[in-house]
Amino acid sequence: MLKTVPFLLALLILSTPAFAEQGCDSYPDIPVNITPVFDEPIYDFTADISDIQGLLGDMRHSIQENHDRLPLGVTHYQPIMEFHMPVTVTTFPDGLSCARVERADVLVGYKNVTVYIANEIPEGSCGFDQIMGHEQKHIRVNRQILQEYMPIIEGRLKDYLRIHGVFREENSDYAVSLLREKLQEILNGLGQQMTEDNRRRQHLIDSTEEYVRLTASCNRQLAVVAANFWGTHR
Repeated sequence: MLKTVPFLLALLILSTPAFAEQGCDSYPDIPVNITPVFDEPIYDFTADISDIQGLLGDMRHSIQENHDRLPLGVTHYQPIMEFHMPVTVTTFPDGLSCARVERADVLVGYKNVTVYIANEIPEGSCGFDQIMGHEQKHIRVNRQILQEYMPIIEGRLKDYLRIHGVFREENSDYAVSLLREKLQEILNGLGQQMTEDNRRRQHLIDSTEEYVRLTASCNRQLAVVAANFWGTHR
């Protein structure tokens, strides 16, 4: 089951004062560079079921496996969306300033991806392999979402900057702040859309049929692990 995760958003604006007499017209095709980030998963098989329950206290950063309402595995990660936007500010003789975006660089994806599988399930056993296979389905969805949203983010930013990539104002700081606020709004909206789309697809993986299959697999090994845990913790 996917837990809602807010994207971490950082915007950096670099202003370079200059003086010129040329105009302040908009120009098309401001470069937008999208760099995907997806750390290679780290695998930790040392935590027991109680430890994994504790990890789920950070509900925003986890996809949990819920076998008979007992987490036997969890994927922990940190979403990232960072934005770098160099801006050249030109001051004209009439006192007005022009803020012109040079390019937009965006990092988007998932960092610190860690897969935990409870140590009550022997590594290499059939049940272990079943949980690992299920976990890889979740990771594949995250990768697919990232690949699909890269061109969407690029296109949305390019469309906006093509029209609004240049501001002419009396106060150059105000011009830059307008750019920052609007681009932050766009990226926040896309980050929320990504999260909701991810959640929807992850729920399709965590279907009732899937958990029935997992519980019945491997001569009901996972059901036995869950029953043993509840027998000593109730």
